[in-house]
Amino acid sequence: MNWEQLYIALGRTAEEKPDPQNVEELLRWIGRARALVEKVSKLDAAEISAATTVRLHQDPWALRNMTYAALYRALAVAELNAPVSAQGAFIPAGNALDAMAAIGKVLQDATKSVLLVDPYMDQKTLTDFVPLASEGISVSLLSDAATAKPTFSPAVARFKQQFGDKRPMEARLAAPRALHDRLIVVDQTTAFAVTQSFNALADRSHASIVRVDPETAALKVDAYSSLWDAAAPI
Repeated sequence: MNWEQLYIALGRTAEEKPDPQNVEELLRWIGRARALVEKVSKLDAAEISAATTVRLHQDPWALRNMTYAALYRALAVAELNAPVSAQGAFIPAGNALDAMAAIGKVLQDATKSVLLVDPYMDQKTLTDFVPLASEGISVSLLSDAATAKPTFSPAVARFKQQFGDKRPMEARLAAPRALHDRLIVVDQTTAFAVTQSFNALADRSHASIVRVDPETAALKVDAYSSLWDAAAPI
């Protein structure tokens, strides 16, 4: 496991919220956390093991918090050692500005086009994220006819009226329940999986934006190209 893979795995584990009252669930989560933390700090991993023995039944909430602390220390080290392109993928809850920066970092890499996929799009996609792409980049927004928010379509119309050809943008609604990902596709080649909808990214819980491996990205590009072709324009 390289530093980028470790950084992503630590971030995903930190996103989880095991129930301290569910001993089996908590132990599974602690086991994963400890195995990942050990790759960064054997001392922190040993402290997790010792705390589990002492606190599992006495104070499971404190045990969970102590494990989180070790996870975050390991996450910080992994991020520093990960490639620059991967840094910033993990976004702590409440860090709305970091969420914008992370999305902007992805969109700024586009040279031709960007596709944003989210079943629950609302006006925030248009006001906060689409403008982060460079002028002249073609932006496509794909949402779900059953779950897109009522503010989405009006925001699309106003965005087109205000920016016109300066910021080319097209939006479509896929058939109800047809979308299962939150995704960013850059230049029809590179894909990023987003763990939460854009309208609530990192608002109340941790989120991450992770580059999809090339083989999976190619499959997703093909699949969502077909969904786009079949979707209804707004």
